[in-house]
Amino acid sequence: MTEVREAKSLVDELVHQFSDSFAFYRELIQNSLDAGSKRVEVTLSFRPSGDLGLCLARVADFGEGMDRRIIEDYLVTKFRSTKEDDLTKIGKFGIGFVSVFACAPDAVTVDTGKDGQSWRVLFRPDLSYTLLASPEPFEGTAVTVHKKMTATEYAAFVARSKSAIHRWCRHSEADITFAAGQADGSPPPPPVRVFRPLTVDAPFQVELEEDGTHVVAGPARKDPAPTGFYNRGLTLKETTERVLPGVALKIASRYLEHTLTREDVRRDRHFEKAMALARRLVDGPLLEALPAKLEDAAERKDGGADWRVLFDYALERLPAKALWLRNQGGGASSLAEVKKSLGREKRLVIAPEDGPLVQRVRSAGGIALELSPGPRLRAVAALVGAGEIHVADAFLTYVEPPGLRLPAFTVGVLELLRAAGAKVDDVVLGEVRGAAREDATVAVESLGRPIPVGHARAGVFKKGEPNLLVFNTAHLSVHAARPLLEKAPRLAAVLLARLVLVEAGRLDEKADRRLTEWGLG
Repeated sequence: MTEVREAKSLVDELVHQFSDSFAFYRELIQNSLDAGSKRVEVTLSFRPSGDLGLCLARVADFGEGMDRRIIEDYLVTKFRSTKEDDLTKIGKFGIGFVSVFACAPDAVTVDTGKDGQSWRVLFRPDLSYTLLASPEPFEGTAVTVHKKMTATEYAAFVARSKSAIHRWCRHSEADITFAAGQADGSPPPPPVRVFRPLTVDAPFQVELEEDGTHVVAGPARKDPAPTGFYNRGLTLKETTERVLPGVALKIASRYLEHTLTREDVRRDRHFEKAMALARRLVDGPLLEALPAKLEDAAERKDGGADWRVLFDYALERLPAKALWLRNQGGGASSLAEVKKSLGREKRLVIAPEDGPLVQRVRSAGGIALELSPGPRLRAVAALVGAGEIHVADAFLTYVEPPGLRLPAFTVGVLELLRAAGAKVDDVVLGEVRGAAREDATVAVESLGRPIPVGHARAGVFKKGEPNLLVFNTAHLSVHAARPLLEKAPRLAAVLLARLVLVEAGRLDEKADRRLTEWGLG
């Protein structure tokens, strides 16, 4: 009795080593591939019956199957394997089948056949089993999990099964199919193949195949970069640990093995050999292809996301002359071209979005880079030696350059503002574009020239600030006063001068009385 308890305790320990209770699909499919099967069918069905129905999850292959000796000597005897010295086999520890009990089944059946023999093994929840001769011939092996559950639980079981098979088996060399019936008991639909090519999430990838090892790598879109290790397409380990910084990497090799706990890939000489191939691929073909791919992404209209990934990767790996920057509105510029465009003021113009302001910069022969404030911009500014950075969406332009001037109104508002202490030389009306488009007034140096929005909003009361005042015709208050500009210019001057003083915080009792007296006069 003690022996039985100890055996059950040992098996329980093995069962609970699997952190993902649905990893049994990986283990069963792995066994099918080791048996030489080129196709594995995963089929789920449900038999409704009152509150609790019966879920049947079946993994069937067309491999070499098992005879009675193999069943008794290996399937039901843990820590023994027929695969110990065969590098074509993925599993080496003979414990993978135990994983099927991690989902707490009510029963597990194994149907198999070999050399004219057909057998069924029935495993009970207490892990005891019965071996029965099957009267019907059977080829290959089919493992079926029997588990009672509600219809709602069955739907969740199907979703988790599908997710697990995709996670563990999507790159498999064999044809692995999945089909699941509905919770109403309807039969499963035609099976769908579970397969995805060995690719990485990168703007481009390079590949290397050598001596049973296939390596795929590219500049990673995500940080930290993902890395995957596979044996014949089955997942051994997927991780975000910094294996090759900045590189999305996948390695499929018949030499790689998982650890005894199935939670990691073994870091042995085969692992080191595979990593050496990966480093050779990354330091060679990937780096050689990078400049052309960077330029292409900078040129392409839809290449913004790719360019940002490639530029960040290339920044510390390519010489400055090989770097390409992306122009807002289209096209690419080298660092030398951007540096030349800075002018005497060393002003670097950036624009997160295209628009009239960018078009104005481009038509004047300038360059507005598709950049936003952040580390990437600081790196570019340092490379080109920029003295200052101007954001094009924070610049101003006008629909009506050189601006609408109404003499009677202009004379009046200038008189009122100067009396209040404003340093203003001229007044115009125009529709403001850019970040200050919702402001009633802005102050600029000259019409048609971009200016930082901070300067424009400083107003005309601060020393050294721009002294051409623009009333924004798109603002509700200015728009409402527009009919008065010609019909009642004196009244319009009072109203809009008051607006400027209010926004500047300079409308005190004395200023208000002056406006009123001037208006009545």
